[in-house]
Amino acid sequence: MPAEFRPLPRRTGRIAYRSATSLALWGTEDFTLTRDGDGGRTLMVQCEMRHGNEDVTRFTTLSVDAAFQPTEAHVRILNGGRPTGSGWFRFTDGEAEAETATLAEGRLSQRKPISRPMRGFGIHALVGDGWLAASFPFEKGPGHSHFWGPSLLHSLHHFGATGPMLVTSTSGLAYEAREFVEVPAGRFDCHRLSFVGMTNNHPPYTMWISADGDYLYVKGRVEGYMDGLFQLEEITGGALA
Repeated sequence: MPAEFRPLPRRTGRIAYRSATSLALWGTEDFTLTRDGDGGRTLMVQCEMRHGNEDVTRFTTLSVDAAFQPTEAHVRILNGGRPTGSGWFRFTDGEAEAETATLAEGRLSQRKPISRPMRGFGIHALVGDGWLAASFPFEKGPGHSHFWGPSLLHSLHHFGATGPMLVTSTSGLAYEAREFVEVPAGRFDCHRLSFVGMTNNHPPYTMWISADGDYLYVKGRVEGYMDGLFQLEEITGGALA
């Protein structure tokens, strides 16, 4: 008889994007997290946003190794419901490469030298933002900030609406506190961090990430014109750590 089928460990969930002032819903993020036999993980996520003049949908897959260092990604972007760009990204210990095609830039092939540990690869999905904290030195305690040098992401647009292509940011993270947070999906033990030194005039951004080793995005707050309150509304499956 064939061996019993056992799916890889996984978690699925949804994050709601709301106005912090009115609580009006302006976006959703549906995701699946899977852990493979070597301890690596893959995130598959669909983000949809309707905010002011922005009408953006992104389909993204990101794979990382057991240390949450990026290995591969694919990003497909729609603006106003129409495809505007897609691309494939690959990361080795010394190089990041991208093969992309966009309406604005056409066909691009890029190579950039990298060194590990990286902060991660910014894909604009909130769950991906949580993974950016995986290599943070939490053992130094609250009040500590950390920068990884130039960090890679697929777009400098605040909603990730441009590209995709390899671009760089100089932002880091500041560790503010460890605290329990209540969201619609439940109560979570979290690290609270803020992004510091952000490029492209991004409004102040704070996020709460689970302290269970999954670096699961639980809650976020973006100030300024975005007025964003992001909360984990649904989650199935236990921690993969």
